[in-house]
Amino acid sequence: MMVGEGPYLISDLDRRGQRRSFSDRYDPSLKTMIPVRPYARLASNPVDDAGLLSFATFSWLTPMMVRGYRHTLTVDTLPPLSPYDSSDTNARRFRILWDKEVERVGPEKASLGQVAWKFQRTRVLMDILANILCIIMSAIGPTVLIHQILQHTESSSRKVWVGISLCIALFATEVTKVLFWALAWAINYRTAIRLKVALSTLVFENLVSFKTLTHFSVGEVLNILSSDSYSLFEAALFCPLPATIPILMAVCAVYAYFILGPTALIGIFVYIIFIPIQMFMARLNSAFRRSAISVTDKRVQTMNEFLTCIKLIKMYAWERSFTNTIQDIRKRERKLLEKAGYVQSGNSALAPIVSTIAIVLTFSCHILLRRNLTAPVAFSVIAMFNVMKFSIAILPFSVKAMAEANVSLRRMKKILVDKSPPSYITQPEDPDIVLLLANATLTWEQETSKKNNSKKAQDQKRHFVKKQRQEVYAEHSPSAAQGAAGSEEQSDSPKSILHNISFVVRKGKVLGICGNVGSGKSSLIAALLGQLCDSRGKGEVVYCIRRPPCCHGS
Repeated sequence: MMVGEGPYLISDLDRRGQRRSFSDRYDPSLKTMIPVRPYARLASNPVDDAGLLSFATFSWLTPMMVRGYRHTLTVDTLPPLSPYDSSDTNARRFRILWDKEVERVGPEKASLGQVAWKFQRTRVLMDILANILCIIMSAIGPTVLIHQILQHTESSSRKVWVGISLCIALFATEVTKVLFWALAWAINYRTAIRLKVALSTLVFENLVSFKTLTHFSVGEVLNILSSDSYSLFEAALFCPLPATIPILMAVCAVYAYFILGPTALIGIFVYIIFIPIQMFMARLNSAFRRSAISVTDKRVQTMNEFLTCIKLIKMYAWERSFTNTIQDIRKRERKLLEKAGYVQSGNSALAPIVSTIAIVLTFSCHILLRRNLTAPVAFSVIAMFNVMKFSIAILPFSVKAMAEANVSLRRMKKILVDKSPPSYITQPEDPDIVLLLANATLTWEQETSKKNNSKKAQDQKRHFVKKQRQEVYAEHSPSAAQGAAGSEEQSDSPKSILHNISFVVRKGKVLGICGNVGSGKSSLIAALLGQLCDSRGKGEVVYCIRRPPCCHGS
């Protein structure tokens, strides 16, 4: 959704390119830190007026849920999109950051990941702060308060007010822990939405600026705008959460050593060994998913060809052949996704097992060494290991999301740094001439001056050219399409589609174009629309002149 009149939310610049003050940049976010905002009703979307408690608990959605329960929600009854989450606002802000990165190091060395980090770093740091507070509350409750409650039950002087105070403190720490955990997820969800919207809009704008998609397949474009953008959403959602694992490990190790002794380090070592195992399995899962992405691109491209040429396929009775092809591609894709699912399931199943292994080994070694083990100490250690399990369980999802996001960023960068071929269309000097082609030699593929391109990249580009021609501009002739593809594969240089074409169209005249199947009629129309590439040969001059503005009405 585009919000054209929304606020221009640039991190450190305003509309005039001047630096904005701290209050101007973060005033809306700082107002959200107010615990309760009962009188804030000026924003178009209720989330912008929500206080800290309302934002963390999502209670700003309650009126909308009640209205949906009583009446059917429609587009008119839903509140408008928040301008801070709109594609217009976030895409412009991301575009400024990306342009600065390209200007600083060049398009080839520009890092889209660094730009994505700059785009969301303030919110990520706030999320890490909320996670740290959540971990502090999680550690205080099980390790300190439960230990004190168990010692109080065994003491001879059982003061009632001491027990009640400890229970109230335990309740307060648990509620505060849940509040900060919910706040972290609320921040992550809104950050993920903004990142996904910004990058998807930026990629789409670049795709729209291209005259033709000869250098990208339709399947690749669809996957980038759907699955790759969702991978970035998951990365922004899960990746900030494990940032506090080192702090948690250090706190738990010190406290366990303090109350249990050196044997507590055995359980800590079990968790430390478990982390690289989880990361290896998550990377293996990402490798399977990366392999499945290329197969998905091919499947989407084949389905698009099937739907585009459905009349030709039914005329020649090629339904079974295309069906078998699609089924084979889908079978390979399903096998890769099944392998990724098995690895992910195994990785997720290890999370509850590791805490049990750590507790059993720790207590077994502690007893074998003939050390004293009391109920307060045992329950405190178990509660501490459970806290560690709760935080480390999110690690496989974070590693998987990060690995998939790296692949998605590379695919998106390829679109952002790619430029449309230079236009060969100019305005006519003679006002009576509507259109003029003089010695026009054009090709579908842009000739590159880089000699260090790999053969794999050239083959992939020629494959995309062949698919695009068959899909959009071919004359529905299998022999002509195969012949054109075969001729392209015989040479590494772009093959001229239109060679030495010359004609002129004047005002008030009608020009008809006829020819055999595969003779280049559709390519000529594409040339007039500026969708081909200029292939300037030696001694050849290419002019392709569109209708001037004064002739639009004729």
